[in-house]
Amino acid sequence: MTEDDDWRPDKREHYRDVIARVNHFLSQLIQRSEGTFCVVSHGVWIECCFHVHAPSILANGNRVRNCDMFVAECISQHGNFMALQNVRKIE
Repeated sequence: MTEDDDWRPDKREHYRDVIARVNHFLSQLIQRSEGTFCVVSHGVWIECCFHVHAPSILANGNRVRNCDMFVAECISQHGNFMALQNVRKIE
Protein backbone atom coordinates (compact mmCIF):
# COMPACT_ATOMS: atom_id res chain seq x y z
CA MET A 1 0.00 0.00 0.00
CA THR A 2 2.13 2.85 -1.26
CA GLU A 3 -0.09 4.88 -3.54
CA ASP A 4 -3.21 6.93 -2.86
CA ASP A 5 -5.42 6.01 -5.81
CA ASP A 6 -8.10 8.46 -4.67
CA TRP A 7 -5.87 11.52 -5.09
CA ARG A 8 -5.84 13.27 -8.46
CA PRO A 9 -3.14 15.81 -9.36
CA ASP A 10 -5.47 17.61 -11.76
CA LYS A 11 -8.36 18.08 -9.30
CA ARG A 12 -8.43 20.53 -6.40
CA GLU A 13 -9.85 18.83 -3.34
CA HIS A 14 -12.47 20.11 -0.95
CA TYR A 15 -12.38 19.23 2.75
CA ARG A 16 -15.01 16.50 2.26
CA ASP A 17 -12.82 14.93 -0.46
CA VAL A 18 -9.82 14.78 1.87
CA ILE A 19 -11.95 13.26 4.64
CA ALA A 20 -13.24 10.64 2.20
CA ARG A 21 -9.62 9.77 1.30
CA VAL A 22 -8.66 9.64 4.99
CA ASN A 23 -11.53 7.28 5.78
CA HIS A 24 -10.77 5.09 2.78
CA PHE A 25 -7.11 4.90 3.77
CA LEU A 26 -7.91 3.98 7.39
CA SER A 27 -10.33 1.30 6.20
CA GLN A 28 -7.58 -0.19 4.03
CA LEU A 29 -4.97 0.13 6.76
CA ILE A 30 -6.82 -2.01 9.27
CA GLN A 31 -7.17 -4.80 6.70
CA ARG A 32 -3.40 -5.30 6.65
CA SER A 33 -1.72 -8.05 8.64
CA GLU A 34 1.12 -5.91 9.97
CA GLY A 35 0.63 -4.55 13.46
CA THR A 36 2.73 -1.39 13.22
CA PHE A 37 2.76 1.22 10.46
CA CYS A 38 4.55 4.40 9.54
CA VAL A 39 2.27 6.81 7.69
CA VAL A 40 3.97 9.66 5.84
CA SER A 41 1.83 12.42 4.40
CA HIS A 42 1.35 16.16 4.13
CA GLY A 43 0.44 18.00 7.31
CA VAL A 44 -2.96 19.02 5.94
CA TRP A 45 -3.97 15.40 5.26
CA ILE A 46 -2.99 14.35 8.78
CA GLU A 47 -4.65 17.42 10.27
CA CYS A 48 -7.91 16.55 8.48
CA CYS A 49 -7.61 13.00 9.81
CA PHE A 50 -7.18 14.29 13.36
CA HIS A 51 -9.99 16.82 12.95
CA VAL A 52 -12.42 13.93 12.44
CA HIS A 53 -10.81 11.07 14.37
CA ALA A 54 -8.72 12.72 17.12
CA PRO A 55 -9.89 16.33 17.58
CA SER A 56 -8.30 16.73 21.01
CA ILE A 57 -4.82 16.74 19.40
CA LEU A 58 -5.85 19.98 17.64
CA ALA A 59 -7.09 21.68 20.82
CA ASN A 60 -6.04 25.25 21.60
CA GLY A 61 -5.38 26.02 17.95
CA ASN A 62 -2.69 23.35 17.52
CA ARG A 63 -1.81 22.58 13.92
CA VAL A 64 -0.10 19.70 12.16
CA ARG A 65 2.97 20.84 10.26
CA ASN A 66 4.84 18.97 7.56
CA CYS A 67 7.43 16.68 9.18
CA ASP A 68 5.56 16.55 12.50
CA MET A 69 5.52 13.05 13.94
CA PHE A 70 2.67 11.48 15.86
CA VAL A 71 1.94 8.06 17.27
CA ALA A 72 -1.59 6.64 17.54
CA GLU A 73 -3.48 3.40 17.98
CA CYS A 74 -5.86 2.46 15.19
CA ILE A 75 -8.86 0.64 16.68
CA SER A 76 -10.99 -1.72 14.63
CA GLN A 77 -13.91 -3.99 15.33
CA HIS A 78 -14.95 -6.89 13.11
CA GLY A 79 -12.59 -5.63 10.41
CA ASN A 80 -13.99 -2.08 10.41
CA PHE A 81 -12.09 1.04 11.40
CA MET A 82 -13.54 2.47 14.61
CA ALA A 83 -11.24 5.13 16.02
CA LEU A 84 -7.81 6.56 16.60
CA GLN A 85 -6.84 6.64 20.25
CA ASN A 86 -3.87 7.60 22.38
CA VAL A 87 -2.74 10.07 19.73
CA ARG A 88 0.28 12.08 20.78
CA LYS A 89 2.94 14.19 19.13
CA ILE A 90 6.52 12.97 19.26
CA GLU A 91 8.73 15.88 20.22
